[in-house]
Amino acid sequence: MAEYDVVIIGGGLSGTKAALRAAVLGGKVCLVEKEALGKKGYLRRNILRTQCRSENTFDAVNWESQLQRLENLADEYSRDLEKKFKEAGVVVLKGEGILASSNEILVQADDKTQTLTAKAIILAWGSEPSFSSTLPREENVIISVDEICQLKSIPEKVLLVGAGKWGIEAALGFQELGCKVFLCTDTDEIFPEMDPEFNLKIEAQLKSRKIKILYNKKIVSFFKNADDLEMTLETGIKFTTNLIVMMNRIKGIEQNKVAESLGARLGNEGEIFVDEKMMSSIPGIYGIGSIAGKRVTDMMSEEQGRVAAENAMGKKRQLNPEWVPELNRLIKDVGYVGCSMKSAPQQGFHPVEGVSEIFEGEIFKIVADKRTKLVVGVQIISSQAAEFIPIILLLIKKGVTVANLANSATFEMTGFQGISHAAKACLQAIKSQ
Repeated sequence: MAEYDVVIIGGGLSGTKAALRAAVLGGKVCLVEKEALGKKGYLRRNILRTQCRSENTFDAVNWESQLQRLENLADEYSRDLEKKFKEAGVVVLKGEGILASSNEILVQADDKTQTLTAKAIILAWGSEPSFSSTLPREENVIISVDEICQLKSIPEKVLLVGAGKWGIEAALGFQELGCKVFLCTDTDEIFPEMDPEFNLKIEAQLKSRKIKILYNKKIVSFFKNADDLEMTLETGIKFTTNLIVMMNRIKGIEQNKVAESLGARLGNEGEIFVDEKMMSSIPGIYGIGSIAGKRVTDMMSEEQGRVAAENAMGKKRQLNPEWVPELNRLIKDVGYVGCSMKSAPQQGFHPVEGVSEIFEGEIFKIVADKRTKLVVGVQIISSQAAEFIPIILLLIKKGVTVANLANSATFEMTGFQGISHAAKACLQAIKSQ
């Protein structure tokens, strides 16, 4: 019987991040995964990410070439993970991990079963797609986001149900593959986490590619007519599509019931409830990634993995979703971290904003607390968003003030000049109130 400090079941984005973090903290770590490390998740996250995304590119991409390119990249990603695990001293066991008790795991591989014991167990085995009675799963007709990489060909028209990061990135990806795209949301905004003017800018990006956005609409029925699906929405809107992709609906896998038998609390969709430390209601057993019933973003998956690993190794850490940076790769990238004008009051701040649009098509917003003049959030639409968002998060954590950013040295015609201008506008707004 092998003994470890931490055993992780599941080699996706959150599980691999948890394993590496626990190893860095000095733990004896084992990760159990039955498939190639990280490959399935990599394909799901990137299968529609083409090489041609820009404001001036509208040529369709060949689907067969796209599949092959991403398959090769996914294999390379998996091999790189294996190398990192070997260097970190993480033991990888190929097989299916089954929770046997609060500190025991059975690993089934071929006809053999191995028992592991651990001081802490991290469940990262994911979820499975969920379909409604109105839109039941049908192969090549109504599918989940996980099944996109299994498509043999790309349809002429596609309906995506669900917005947010997954919906908008998929919408642009399908459009670049030559599809006419409909995006159906159950909200009034694409990104409820962001302020209204940013949602309008994101909407403009999608509309520039002739992507039809159906806000706050529910599907009443569909009728299959040869290769077409004739859709009817509750407001009487009708249109045809060839494929429906459910972007956000998920439920807990069967193994969650095993965890329930040991004392874990489950939700209505079979998801495992966890607290801010990512711990389930079973002491010493943590749940990360989509296991908690939400299709989380890349950065959130990684942060959940880090939080769970640190708590499993005896440190005290809580997940603060506000301080998880997010990036959405669109025509112009969209990034944000911290509070928006909408969410800041809920955190006890008196928010003031400053906005800069000194560069065409790009927008920078600084959100600060009026009383302390501390920066508490940033929202950016810019080709440099990926570089700036992590830096701004670090500055926020270090207690940067609006004046610090407004008076910082900048080079002309750079993205940081846009941030500085937004900070100056924010500082002026504070002084004028």
